Amino acid sequence: MTMADNKRPFDPVTQDDPNSGEKSPSSMSPLFFMNNGSKVLGTFFSAAGEGLHPTILLLGGFPGNEVNFDIAHMLRRQGFNVFTFYARGSWGSEGEYSWKNLVDDGAAAIKFLQSDLAKEKFFVDVSNISLVGHSMGGFSALYNSIRFDEIKNICAIAPFNAGMFGQFLSANYQVKLYAIQQMQPAMDFVKCDSAESLLNELNDNRKDWNLVNHLEKLATKNLLVISAKYDSIAPMELHHIPFEAKLKPVNPNSEFVILEAGHSFSDKRIELMRLISDWFNK
Repeated sequence: MTMADNKRPFDPVTQDDPNSGEKSPSSMSPLFFMNNGSKVLGTFFSAAGEGLHPTILLLGGFPGNEVNFDIAHMLRRQGFNVFTFYARGSWGSEGEYSWKNLVDDGAAAIKFLQSDLAKEKFFVDVSNISLVGHSMGGFSALYNSIRFDEIKNICAIAPFNAGMFGQFLSANYQVKLYAIQQMQPAMDFVKCDSAESLLNELNDNRKDWNLVNHLEKLATKNLLVISAKYDSIAPMELHHIPFEAKLKPVNPNSEFVILEAGHSFSDKRIELMRLISDWFNK
């Protein structure tokens, strides 16, 4: 439940905000920012109420069907602005799609949210920005947090450990072939050479993109990692269990939760949002 001093309490997971009226109502706005000469398209969810609002950058994964707008609406009802974007080379954004560009676009989006323009036009509290990411967006959230010391709150949903997966692929050619096959349905949504080129990129960056190589930085963060028991895209045995085993000793306050769901949490959306909402309330 959420409640300000002069507001009626309500549950943002299952209820509309009863305090949102005609004055400064919530809204949605299409917008874009530029990164390396390319226009990166996005959507901004503005929270109701006057003044600056804490803001969440919602980072998506490999383009497909799940864009997590239900999470964006829930967090906005909870009082957060939410900004999400579509990485270069996907969903109409200019440029080429690559994992490096996806991660760098995340960093550029953070800098946009920290700008005077975001503060003045979208009422972003530039000193209070958090990250939520799903799948490869979960990796981007965790990895980008180590590049911005001031960002402390990160929620990663079924996150990839991109470097760990690259290392695994380099030693398992049959798994690489299977991964290429699994990626094919989404390749129509991106502008890049091939699925194989994307997997090769993971191998090329397997050291720097392995999250367990950044434990010193991640130890200083407030982390919620939510994984899916039946995840065939980011299986727990590779992406969750080794990461938790390494991080917990240096960051005992980090939270790791496993839901009985698949990679998109399609049948656990309310439970997923409840976890995220309660965690942010802390």
